[in-house]
Amino acid sequence: MSIISNILRPLLICILIQSLSSCQTATTESQSQTTTNTNTSASNSQNQMQDKTLSGHDPEDHKVEVDKDTNSYKKNKSHTMKKKPFFDWPVFEARMSRGWLPKGTKRNRRRPHKGIDLAAPRGTAVLASHDGVILYTGKDFRGYGKMIMIEQEGWATLYAHLDKIVVYEGQKIRQGDVIGALGNTGRSSGPHLHFEIRKLDGPIDPLPLLPAGQALTNDVDDGSEEY
Repeated sequence: MSIISNILRPLLICILIQSLSSCQTATTESQSQTTTNTNTSASNSQNQMQDKTLSGHDPEDHKVEVDKDTNSYKKNKSHTMKKKPFFDWPVFEARMSRGWLPKGTKRNRRRPHKGIDLAAPRGTAVLASHDGVILYTGKDFRGYGKMIMIEQEGWATLYAHLDKIVVYEGQKIRQGDVIGALGNTGRSSGPHLHFEIRKLDGPIDPLPLLPAGQALTNDVDDGSEEY
């Protein structure tokens, strides 16, 4: 497991899910200098990996069929990737029913939404978006139902409203591994996966980091899913 997970696991969980629940974490003085060095190293690593991720969106490498009319996508099984993207879609095929909205809007009373919602049938396999370590599994955060978080070198992904969880904390995972089943747990009125990509300082828009993601729009909210 990475240095971040070993030394700062409680603090990292709090930072990564700061928008889900308030939490307090104390660290010892002997860890203070290590924390500073680790965060600096993680910040540099984040920037390098984000450049790698964004520069890797070559249509020839990552074949994804997009239907702009329904704001949906489908991964092409027959296409072999020449190089693997850092992040991949966590569901093989889905309709994006709610987009990234970092701040709410007063005009139409839309709440902030720190990820994207992917609607698909209940029981659909949920896949690890990237290599990493299972940082959290459980249902301790109000509204999110059964949830998983995967961490790698200062990045994390969050998967919520799951019907089933088939991994455990501390487990090493590879991109594309099945980690659970899509569901309707927590504050949700329809089967879907709430998916987030996070840095140490919080969630970011997932679409620019996913293959063909920029062909979809965040300007969608069917009103059926709350989180």
